[in-house]
Amino acid sequence: MLGLDFKVVSAIFRKDMRTYLGNPTGYVFITLFIMFTGGAAFLQEEFFSRNLADLATLNSVIPVILTFFVPAITMNAMADERRGGTDELLLTLPVRDHEVVLGKYLGVLGMFTLSLLITAIAQLSVLAFLGDPDSGLMFATFAGYWLMGALFIAISLVGSTLSQNPTVAFILGAVGCLLLVLAGTVPWASGGVGILLIALACALAWYTFSQETVGTLVAGLLGLAAGSLVWQSRNFGEDAEAAADGVEAAADLSSQFESLFSHLSVSEHFDSFGEGVIRLGDVLYFAGGAVALLYLCTFLLGRRLW
Repeated sequence: MLGLDFKVVSAIFRKDMRTYLGNPTGYVFITLFIMFTGGAAFLQEEFFSRNLADLATLNSVIPVILTFFVPAITMNAMADERRGGTDELLLTLPVRDHEVVLGKYLGVLGMFTLSLLITAIAQLSVLAFLGDPDSGLMFATFAGYWLMGALFIAISLVGSTLSQNPTVAFILGAVGCLLLVLAGTVPWASGGVGILLIALACALAWYTFSQETVGTLVAGLLGLAAGSLVWQSRNFGEDAEAAADGVEAAADLSSQFESLFSHLSVSEHFDSFGEGVIRLGDVLYFAGGAVALLYLCTFLLGRRLW
């Protein structure tokens, strides 16, 4: 069992929080986050036509808002350390890789939690002035926002670990978040998520048994190719002018592939929170996804693959 020194994690967390709150960028982020979420919630005709004191109008666009705001505050978490050369000092100290990853993650999560808390106070004040919001519904809704942000932070942290360029880290994080937002609504996004997960599973499985970096990369590429073949089986069948039943079987396999990974859609697991229902399966989706991605960050940091 891996040991965990909470003093080390706490020290990294406090350092990053001081960086965020000691920099005007942190306050700009909070201000913009309040403005965008407030505009999405209250500056829409649907909010007034529904005549209900809830955040249904915000619920429909919050995944897109977080897709861009979360990578913006996460992109420097690892990338900035490497760009400034402070990663070498940090990683030569008596700390474990998973402690560094957890401390960095909690630092970004702390900043996001603070932003969400201030946003909640502002929005609940408006709703209380206009009507009588249901406290249980509001708690579930903001719990869903927080869990979604926690998952997106883990995705963005992987992007920040892969690149020392903050802009590239932002793009990688935003693309990863966007795939989960679009999965279930756009077929190519569901297929893309499936292919990436298959490639990642193959790479990690190979590394677990072989501990070889080159073999791990090859296994990942093979998994990527295998997932692509399954997903595009419909197209291959049509191009080869196969028999009608063969084309139908290929199309069905491709559709099943997309349907399987469409269940990883963020919106599908967030909708119940917006309705005031907290389901264990949805909580496990967000929490389990974050844990798996933090493990991936630890793996990348341990292999120094950047």
